[in-house]
Amino acid sequence: MIISLTGKPCSGKGSVGKAFAKNYNFAYISTGDMFREISKQLNLNNILDFNNDERIKKIDAEIDNQVKELGKNRINDNIIIDSRLAWHFIPYSYKVFLDVNENTAAKRLFEAKRENEPANSIAHAKHLLCDRWNSENKRYQELYQIDNTNYKNYNLVIDSSNKTVEQIVEEIYKSYQKFLKNNKK
Repeated sequence: MIISLTGKPCSGKGSVGKAFAKNYNFAYISTGDMFREISKQLNLNNILDFNNDERIKKIDAEIDNQVKELGKNRINDNIIIDSRLAWHFIPYSYKVFLDVNENTAAKRLFEAKRENEPANSIAHAKHLLCDRWNSENKRYQELYQIDNTNYKNYNLVIDSSNKTVEQIVEEIYKSYQKFLKNNKK
């Protein structure tokens, strides 16, 4: 079964997804990695530029279609997908949302020194993250009429602000196992 992992920027989705995949022998897929690679190819300097670029609609559709196909063709495979919208495109997935407070997220972004998300201070990082989150949510609302900030969309919501990757992975695994057990009936 596919686990769709989503959440706020800098909530730890990539780190958690990779660790979960390694610990529990799941394949790991990241649409964020796809977006970052495309942004480099298009010479877009940062993620916010990418979100505001008109070419995004075509790229969104391409990646979203890949996620939909994955959900149709590999729903029984052990996959964890780090994707802002996989929960929507793969309705039968186990849906996990990672939340994070804005101060922790800004600190993580600033310390990460990401080439395509340059932040010259924690305050600047906070501003970049807020703009990115709002831009993405607006785009999802326009394209798909969905609200990815509504926690009712998810099977599990975890605040990653004060937890280690290992703690989050363990929490997801336990909840996922309980979900599987309850749905075998």
